[in-house]
Amino acid sequence: MNVMGFLSSSKDRLVENMAPSLLNKSLLKPYGRIVGLKLNSGDKALEVTLELKGEREWVLIDIQEYELIREDGRCFIIIKKASTSREWLTALAEKLAIGKRLEVPAEAAKILSQFL
Repeated sequence: MNVMGFLSSSKDRLVENMAPSLLNKSLLKPYGRIVGLKLNSGDKALEVTLELKGEREWVLIDIQEYELIREDGRCFIIIKKASTSREWLTALAEKLAIGKRLEVPAEAAKILSQFL
C-alpha cells in the first residue's frame, strides 16, 4: 500500500468509528441504529448495516458508487448505484434516492469535510 492509500484507509477508519455514533444520536434515532459501517472512499463505496425498529433482522445498504459535493458550506451526496438486503427498500431507494442530490445533515457534514 502506498502512502496515499494508507492515508485514505486511515481516514476511512476514522469515519467508520465516528459517524455511527453521531448518526445514531440524531438522524437515525427515531428509526434504529447503525451497527456496522465500512467505507472505501477511494472506490466511492459504502456499506451500512442497520438495526431498525420493528425489523427482526439487520438491514444492509450497499452503496457501490457515490459522489460528495461541497457547495456554499453545505455537503450533498449523490448515490449513483446501490442495493439493499430488502427488495422493497432497493425499489424505494431507486425511486427516491438514487441519482438525487441529497443534503447531508450539518453535524455529519462537519465530520465528513474533515476527513473526505
